[in-house]
Amino acid sequence: MTADAEAENEDASFIPADLAIQAMRDNGYKNTAYALAELIDNSVQANAKNMEIICIEEVQQVKERQRRRLSKMAVLDDGDGMTATVLRKALQFGNGTRLNDRSGIGRFGMGLPNASISQAGRVDVWSWQNGADNALHTYLDVDKIRRKELKEVPTPQLSPVPNEWRDRAQGLGQSGTLVVWTKLSPDRMTWKGAKATLRKTGWLLGRIHRRFVADKSLSIRLVGGEDGGLEANFVTINDPMYLTPAPTLPAPYNSTPMFEPVLNEAVKIEVNGQVFEVMTSYSVAKSSTLDLAGTTQRGDTAYGKDAAENIGVSVMRAGRELMLDRSWTIQYDPRDRWWGCEVEFPADLDEIFGVTNNKQAATVFNELSALDWKELADAGETMPEVIERLREEGDPKGVLLALSETIKRNLRGLRERIKIQGKGTRRQGKRHGDGDPTEDTNEKWKQRDKTNPIPDGDKPPSNDDVEDLSEDLKEDGVQDEAVEEIVARVVSGDLKVIFIDKTLGGSGELFTVVARGHTTEVVFNRRHPAFDMIFDTVSADDDLDSLSSTELQDRLLDATKAVRILFAAWARMEREDPPNQTRYERVRESWGKLARDFLEPADLGGDS
Repeated sequence: MTADAEAENEDASFIPADLAIQAMRDNGYKNTAYALAELIDNSVQANAKNMEIICIEEVQQVKERQRRRLSKMAVLDDGDGMTATVLRKALQFGNGTRLNDRSGIGRFGMGLPNASISQAGRVDVWSWQNGADNALHTYLDVDKIRRKELKEVPTPQLSPVPNEWRDRAQGLGQSGTLVVWTKLSPDRMTWKGAKATLRKTGWLLGRIHRRFVADKSLSIRLVGGEDGGLEANFVTINDPMYLTPAPTLPAPYNSTPMFEPVLNEAVKIEVNGQVFEVMTSYSVAKSSTLDLAGTTQRGDTAYGKDAAENIGVSVMRAGRELMLDRSWTIQYDPRDRWWGCEVEFPADLDEIFGVTNNKQAATVFNELSALDWKELADAGETMPEVIERLREEGDPKGVLLALSETIKRNLRGLRERIKIQGKGTRRQGKRHGDGDPTEDTNEKWKQRDKTNPIPDGDKPPSNDDVEDLSEDLKEDGVQDEAVEEIVARVVSGDLKVIFIDKTLGGSGELFTVVARGHTTEVVFNRRHPAFDMIFDTVSADDDLDSLSSTELQDRLLDATKAVRILFAAWARMEREDPPNQTRYERVRESWGKLARDFLEPADLGGDS
């Protein structure tokens, strides 16, 4: 055979099917449940109201033991069904009838074949529009494609829906589709048994398709088990915003929301002269989550552990969740479980958000979580100038930067609210108990009064002082009963110094000192960067057991670093003001002596 003849006979396809099929199998589904979610999308797009996910197990020998393992899986719906032409297209990669349709949750033309072969070596599809006895059937078989025995989707043939699926189904509609996975790959299936697969799938689908489940426009039945005892359950709502009661949560949150809404804020996005609206919504845990926890940390409760599984920003596209994006959270901070954030955008913005064809991620949006606009700025550029330049360059980040800044600003507010909430519970019982720095400092303050009394040190607080102090305590999260106790001690003169955490006007002031008659209020500014690094290194609301030793060490190292930087800032202030150098030295010496005396154990004296 000549060289020309060899070249003529060589497969010159852009993507040879036998090679491409393996790449398609590795197309990145996070787990089996996400692959099944793709099939649910197809059914929703086909106007299905009722769906069933059915698992069949068989006994297999695993090493020296017999175990039940999944052998077949099926997804059944009562949607519109498909004609022979549409059915054949549905099993072609990158083809379909909705490639340019952005009105629903489909569009990419990859869902059915991609999701199926990511888990199984063979997928069979039956679809009908006039009764299941008149179903059309076709299939894909990975091994046959590899051996080049199957080069195109077989022409659909009339074939009634098999009895093994009829017998397990709740019922077959006049129209519908049945997708069956066989030759399941143990190395690809996330869970090996029916029970675990259906439990995990139900939990995930309850979150991804929660809007459809909540308004009862979609019912998903989960069927598994053999030996004459099929177990069936239905997917229930799993709302990461916790604004809808969930049957799976303990009372009272199985009948009342666990979180409360905080804010809805729309952000306008302009693309090619057309303006789209992206809606951001925020929620935060109710104070009852602390009350119900009692003396234990609320993160250790059943509802706290459920919230830990739903941490992140829920990214919604056309009413369907793409991902729960954890990149917006503080990874080491378990308190992030107590807020919810939902970002919803229309399918028209797929390219801007970076939506992947398996609908598991929005890559551009994800990148923005760790990106500061200043990192993208050229010398001297303002944020609006950066946005304009990126838009001109065709960079989608330019379109989404305003959205990113909005989310970050609102999440900071939620975290602050959660900190105050947690501290209020702690201080109800411990505000001035053993180990509280207030009590130790109060005794030192009284000792100092004997040798160095302060002006007006015997003056009682005014009515305005009492009212303002009460408001400050409440803003700091101290509950009413504890506020009354603290104020009574201030009025009586027993409490000489008190520490308050408060949001001051700007971020430049680390703390301020307020005279309340014979009592001094030291107010730390929550907006100062040092606040989180030093004063809030470990919060009473932290789930400390969930933190590794490395995470705890990192927090302490951050606090140590921040303290050194604070003293460096003081040193810089001295160097920038040479004329007052002597004054700074006197202040530094006096303050150092006081610090020594306040820090020494009570039975040790210090010169004054």
